[in-house]
Order: sequence, then structure tokens, then C-alpha cells
Amino acid sequence: MKKKPASAKSAPSKPAKPASAKPQKLSPEEKAAAEALKLVDKAAGLLRTGIKSGAEQSLAARQRTRKEAHALLSKASSSLSGILGGTSSALHKAIDKTLGR
Repeated sequence: MKKKPASAKSAPSKPAKPASAKPQKLSPEEKAAAEALKLVDKAAGLLRTGIKSGAEQSLAARQRTRKEAHALLSKASSSLSGILGGTSSALHKAIDKTLGR
């Protein structure tokens, strides 16, 4: 069985196109969702760290970590609730306008 010479290998693929230099405009809903996701990620990181070092931490330190993570998740939930409330209100207004109420 003969080996193929190195030059016979498949041609390298084309380099990926660079991302557009112009940043995309995000809607207020997308911005709030992205911010909420960051808060959830931060809370998950705190809890993950707390689990890894839980045995070494004092009870007070674990409680502080839990409270901080809970506060971050509450803030994210509040942010998303505001989006849903605003979107729901806008939809109701559009429906009412369409139906001529």
C-alpha cells in the first residue's frame, strides 16, 4: 500500500469571512435578554464556585454566596418580566387598534 505524498492532501479550506465591522443594533428586548443572561451566568458561576469549595467555606460564606446568587436571579427575572409586560401591553394595544376598539 503506497502512501500519498503530502502535496496530494486536500487543499486547505478558505479562511472564514471576518465579522462585519458594523455592530448590529439590538432591540430593547434583546438588550434586556442579554443582560438577564449575563446575570444568570454570573449566578451560576457563583453557585458552581460555592459547590466546589463548599466544604472549605464557613456557613456564613455559603449563605452570602446563596443570597448573592438569589439576588442576581431575581434581578434577571424582574428584567424579563418587564419585557414580557411591555410586549404584552403593546400586543393588546395593537389588537385593540386592529379591531377598532
